[in-house]
Amino acid sequence: MSVSKIVNYALYLYVLLYALIYYIFISYINFVHATISLMSISALLLPFILLLFFQRISWKYTNKHNKRKPKIRFIVISSLGFALLVLCVVMLGVNESESRFTTERWLNDVEGRVYLVDDLINEHELIGMTKDEVFTLLGFPTETEYFKEEDNVVYYLGDERGIIRIDSEWLVIWFDGSDKAMKYELRTD
Repeated sequence: MSVSKIVNYALYLYVLLYALIYYIFISYINFVHATISLMSISALLLPFILLLFFQRISWKYTNKHNKRKPKIRFIVISSLGFALLVLCVVMLGVNESESRFTTERWLNDVEGRVYLVDDLINEHELIGMTKDEVFTLLGFPTETEYFKEEDNVVYYLGDERGIIRIDSEWLVIWFDGSDKAMKYELRTD
């Protein structure tokens, strides 16, 4: 078997692997509600860069007399590979925008609070807020006996984040004697 055939088979094998990798990426992004980060973008770019690398090697070892066929193959494979990359980046961006905290989102999407809570904690200083300010921001607490103590309020956030969602996540805020928030915790039941 010639070197060019071996290289072409290796390219086709990687194209199949590439499609599988991006299927896993799409499933993961959708399932865990992943957002844009340096790590997520790097993980998405690496297979695409390898795809271009394998195509470059394949191009080098293909028939020198007929450049049209390898050129069309290069364009088709690169375009489809790039489309999968863009799809994943768009999904990350959508998840990022859906994770932005607003009081309206918090009140209307009780199960989705688990994705809003990180932005809430980063953008709003809960410590020092009065009980009324917390209620204005987050609405009235969830009526539950989970984690309930005399000096705290509890908000249901939804199913825990991650691949195996057995428990629920909760935001627990404790108040001092003058009804000012003194600490908070994210808990799972």
